[in-house]
Amino acid sequence: MHSTDRLANTRLLAQEVEAVIALGAAAVWAEEGHALLDMIEAWTTYERLAVIAAAERFWACSEGGYEEGLRAVGLLPES
Repeated sequence: MHSTDRLANTRLLAQEVEAVIALGAAAVWAEEGHALLDMIEAWTTYERLAVIAAAERFWACSEGGYEEGLRAVGLLPES
């Protein structure tokens, strides 16, 4: 996401995810993609900010590999 305005990012989150889904195979994303978008639409602004912050931490730490990025956001245990 390119905007530096945190609230603008929360409003754009669903649109950004929808654009990424459109790049994938329709057969794969048809059901799961819509479920993900429905989930995002139900999130509060605070929940969207938390997901955006986690994604930013992941990408900032993933230069050492995806496992490092996943550990940074708490999705993998520390080794």
